[in-house]
Amino acid sequence: MKPRLLLAVPLVVAAVLLVGPAAPAVRGVPLMPLGDSITYGNPETGVSYRTSLWQHLQSDPGPRLDFVGSVRWGNLPDRDNEGHPGMRIDELRSWIDYWLLLNRPRYVLLHIGTNDVVQAHDLANAPARLQDLVERITSRVPGVTVLVASIVPSSDPGLNERINTYNAAVPGVVASVRATGADVRFVDLNARMSLSDISSDKLHPSDAGFLKMGDIWYDAVASVVP
Repeated sequence: MKPRLLLAVPLVVAAVLLVGPAAPAVRGVPLMPLGDSITYGNPETGVSYRTSLWQHLQSDPGPRLDFVGSVRWGNLPDRDNEGHPGMRIDELRSWIDYWLLLNRPRYVLLHIGTNDVVQAHDLANAPARLQDLVERITSRVPGVTVLVASIVPSSDPGLNERINTYNAAVPGVVASVRATGADVRFVDLNARMSLSDISSDKLHPSDAGFLKMGDIWYDAVASVVP
């Protein structure tokens, strides 16, 4: 199985970040989509969860939210995001200070852990790595709200079993960080996604699945934005 872009070399992404242009001026309340290729979206069609999330936000009566990030990709007017194909939790953690300084988000949508599961990378400690990442975000950006998602399912049975094990630990991670006074919320994306929402690579959402994912994210965002 060769997942679409998921295992791209992170150093290439890092090089782009170092030489790329500065992020544009924020046009509203900054919201940072953060994760791997599932945040980045379909590299062929440009569809991502951000596509439908952005559409929902345009008709929302609340404050205007502006996607922020050093990556620009997607079939929508606001393409900014921090979706980095191939990255694991620890690799996001190594860049998070830079991205937070660049973007200064008020809200963060975090979907990460798929590459840890695919690579079977020290899975016993994956929840601890996730907690360290979330704690770093909340400590570096006072007042930030972080929405932490369970990762989407896979139609590969063995992989999906590992995904379920990882997801079972995510609510506890969120609860631990919330106990410090940080505004961290759990979003159970996995519970609302089905195997019919997954593409033929057995790992990424299909375009229709991405749009459904954006609907779920919107419900979560609408519940926290005043």
